[in-house]
Amino acid sequence: MKKRTISFGVLIIALIATYSIVDLVIEPPATREPASVPSNYESMKACEKQDVLWSKIEESAYKELPPNREFGMFQLMAMSKQEVGIKGTNYSDFAPTGWKKYLHGRASIAKVKLVPVAGTKYTGLLQSGAECGLLRVSLTYKPTGSRPVAPGLAFKIFRDGNPSTNISALVSLDGQGEDYNFFKYPLSNIVPVGDGFGQKMVHKIFLTATKYPEELGAHEFGEMDVHGQKVAEPVSPRQLFFVPGPGLSFPSTPHELREDYAKIPAGTVIYQVFAAPEKYNSFNYLMEYQPANAPNFLKESEHIADIVTTSSFVASQFGDDGIFFRHQLRPK
Repeated sequence: MKKRTISFGVLIIALIATYSIVDLVIEPPATREPASVPSNYESMKACEKQDVLWSKIEESAYKELPPNREFGMFQLMAMSKQEVGIKGTNYSDFAPTGWKKYLHGRASIAKVKLVPVAGTKYTGLLQSGAECGLLRVSLTYKPTGSRPVAPGLAFKIFRDGNPSTNISALVSLDGQGEDYNFFKYPLSNIVPVGDGFGQKMVHKIFLTATKYPEELGAHEFGEMDVHGQKVAEPVSPRQLFFVPGPGLSFPSTPHELREDYAKIPAGTVIYQVFAAPEKYNSFNYLMEYQPANAPNFLKESEHIADIVTTSSFVASQFGDDGIFFRHQLRPK
């Protein structure tokens, strides 16, 4: 009995010690020092901000692609120690000192523009459009036997003299099995709550910042235009779908997706943006949204804009660890 007690005590001490240092010893490395930011960055014009970030992406472009990052128990433990609320409160386009990106750690970024559909009822950026933005495409983690291919995107639109507007989207928390065709399915800013252990743990971590971890807001898109002019009576969608552009398709067999992204030329309609009907603005997504709802909601949705590439995609160190895409979190 005494040996068992000692062994259990040693195990507890080992677990505590591991938890205390886990974020220091695993990938990804922390962005200990933020990238240099021009003192007048926030007051710059939208396209000037794009130029600043794009130069950092090009300067740190990988000559050889690093492997996708693992996501397992140690990464989950480290993530639980990070103040995830920063994802909603940091309005900078630059990652804060010490920030680590445990999910979507490897990515490619392209310059893009937002082209609204004529006659849309939505306001702000969805009506004015935007010539200068960035689109980051990535997998949530390295696919393994137990972890599926899980595509995601982060979209940033710059505004004159104001913080950027950002939104992120996923296919689902369950991913798409072993299919490596990144553009096989639409993505959305709202996905059903997951059932897996890891999904539940990530959900619990993000509950410290919001009661709705699986829903990211889109309201800012309708509140201000690209020139920083506020809209008196904003009209914004609640749910957006990002439908892959016509003809976009990758092989379904395992391969390096970042090599595929790099082949997409400027001028490509990379995503068509659809807005779910207003009747779903009062829908209880947290309790009632199921995987079967998504295709039905999309069928009823309205095509409101296109995201068009204005450069090639580039994989870079700054794009992996230095740039920051804020989440529009629903309040607790």
